[in-house]
Amino acid sequence: MKTERAKEILLQLLKIPSPSGKEDRIMLHIMEFLHRLDYDVTIESDGEIIDLVVNPNAELFYEVHVDTIPIRAEPFVRGNIVYGTGASDIKGGAAAILLMLENLRKEGKDLNVGIVFVSDEEQGGRGSALFMERYKPKMAVVLEPTDLEVHIAHAGNIEAYFEVDGKEAHGACPESGVNAIEETYKMLEKLKNLEPFKAKGEFFDPHIGIQELVCENPVYLIPALCRGRLEARLLPEQEVEDVLDIMDPILDEYTKSYEYTEIWDGYRLEPDEEIVQMAKQAMERTGLDEFGGMRSWTDAINFMYNGTRTIVFGPGNLDISHTKFERIDVRDVVTASEFLKALNEIYGKGA
Repeated sequence: MKTERAKEILLQLLKIPSPSGKEDRIMLHIMEFLHRLDYDVTIESDGEIIDLVVNPNAELFYEVHVDTIPIRAEPFVRGNIVYGTGASDIKGGAAAILLMLENLRKEGKDLNVGIVFVSDEEQGGRGSALFMERYKPKMAVVLEPTDLEVHIAHAGNIEAYFEVDGKEAHGACPESGVNAIEETYKMLEKLKNLEPFKAKGEFFDPHIGIQELVCENPVYLIPALCRGRLEARLLPEQEVEDVLDIMDPILDEYTKSYEYTEIWDGYRLEPDEEIVQMAKQAMERTGLDEFGGMRSWTDAINFMYNGTRTIVFGPGNLDISHTKFERIDVRDVVTASEFLKALNEIYGKGA
């Protein structure tokens, strides 16, 4: 039964911890899995990053990262739900690919697409960058948790680390000091009121917020310094440089210092593009009908930057990914595998 086999493959992956920088064991497991199915595997490495490539000459590639955040939850199963760090992001997607490859062999069908398993997505995206240095596929499907939606749009992003300066005073005398925490929230309120963050999008809305804030205050004082990290999600059509131009004056006003650490533009594919049309056919064959947009950074940005037209798709839920409650329904892993198999066939007929 495909559901039980999907569960078995996924649990094998989850039982091998693979936080970013420690992907060696899981890459070896995947390589042995592929060799048992008699697939040739090309190892790409720069001495630190490892990628595994199957069918390297294909013009359509399926890409999935095998690294996770540091382990927050050990794997366990309740019925068809598999829990554990990486279950949703994105070992469920890796299991869908492996299940597809296994079923293609059982059915005597050809693998028409290329496959690449990459490292380091969660930290620096160096695995996909290494792949794109050495390969230039025309199209790609990047596996990420999308709730089985086919994402044809991708958010842009701005991330910045900052320090907000205040003035120290006794805790009972707030009028004599400047509270760095309160200044930080004044800054955030001004940022939220900028026009780009009040816009509305088709698949998601723009957003700006603080994701990390540290303000040490070991004694009874008005806090004088806050350090933090803010993140802005932009619509695909919003230009990062335009948004930076109106954020800078506010950050200049409120911060002691700031540094942009991640900046990228989003994108949106047109309905008539080849990869979108093939995906639509595969959706019809597998009972899927939802298009959407990816809200988080993914390897798709590296692919698109290098000219590869890329959709994002996979089983799993982005909302619960990275949390201690991360989980996935293996029936969605099976559905994702069937979609990928249908797309492999559609591409093969047109190649």
